[in-house]
Amino acid sequence: MHKTLFTFMTALFLSASTVSAFTMPDDEDAAQFVTSNVIATFYHELGHALIDVMQFPVLGREEDAADALSAYLTHQIWEEDYAAIMVADTANAYLMYNAEAEANGYETAYWDEHSLDLQRYYNLVCLFYGADPAARGDFVVESELPENRAEQCEAEYAQVDQAWGTLLETAEYQQGAAGLVMQGDASDDIAAMLAEEVADFNASYSLPTEVLVEVAPCGQANAFYYSDTSTITICTEYAEDLARIYESQDED
Repeated sequence: MHKTLFTFMTALFLSASTVSAFTMPDDEDAAQFVTSNVIATFYHELGHALIDVMQFPVLGREEDAADALSAYLTHQIWEEDYAAIMVADTANAYLMYNAEAEANGYETAYWDEHSLDLQRYYNLVCLFYGADPAARGDFVVESELPENRAEQCEAEYAQVDQAWGTLLETAEYQQGAAGLVMQGDASDDIAAMLAEEVADFNASYSLPTEVLVEVAPCGQANAFYYSDTSTITICTEYAEDLARIYESQDED
């Protein structure tokens, strides 16, 4: 069954008065933007975790493989309207961070293990479009993906589907097996959201060993998978920075 954002957003606004490490913005669009990006980032870090504990092979850069899983799961799990919202929010975050970097004269990190923000933007748009070109023609036009790239997107998604789809079949749910384990205070808005993602994953997949999931301060706006402790960490600073970058577009 494909999911919608309704349950997440309703629960988060109902808990807005809860004292927590991170509280969703009151503005619904801003909260949706944060939600979309945190879920996409969780799927990305989940990719690193699966590659580690399942010993999945990686041909190419692991960061690109994790990005591909995030796009793949968004298409596979979410209903069409909500998947489109999530991809648009995530893609727009790449544009916003790129624009901010250019405005502040930051050095382009060609050396980084991640693709550049604009590359990640176009790769995400391409994979989402390629997953269902017949239904997403308007999306690809609005995203300004060049036609010569758009022509390849269906084949690119088919490669991701064959790769990640095949690998995920080996993680098929087995009763009593290990899975994701949510850690920490679930009253935090981000933690409450991820707790539902964890439950949904465990209903469909199993792992050879537990992978912990936590929301915690990290001292930087980021998210990580730590292989030494098998832990996915979504930093509270990351959620805060997403809210900040969204609000900053209204100031420009």
